[in-house]
Amino acid sequence: MAELADRTDSYVGNLSRIERNVAKPSLDLLYRIAEALGYTMADIFSISEASKDHRDPKQVALNTIFIALLEQDRELLLEFARLLQERAQKNISDITVDAKPLPVAHEQPADQDNDDPRGDGIPPSATD
Repeated sequence: MAELADRTDSYVGNLSRIERNVAKPSLDLLYRIAEALGYTMADIFSISEASKDHRDPKQVALNTIFIALLEQDRELLLEFARLLQERAQKNISDITVDAKPLPVAHEQPADQDNDDPRGDGIPPSATD
């Protein structure tokens, strides 16, 4: 345990409390422990999910994805989660969306195509 404490920049007492389920590690310490033991955070959460039937698999998956993201992407995901939370707290009738139709490129009908002005399938240069 002393070697793991050295490799994780932690204390034996702290790791012992975590091992005995008296304390919970920070996410940062959990990452360092996983790295020191040769595991990824996805491995840690998978092991945790398999050992506890009461864990929500969607929450475990979200945690695993979050940990694997780059720091700026984590911030983006957190901001998106805050927006979702705000939306969930609003009354549905208060949510409005600008309902303007999307612009559509108008195509010429097949019989008025520049390559086939007569609509007979024969280009003008072939008969003219």
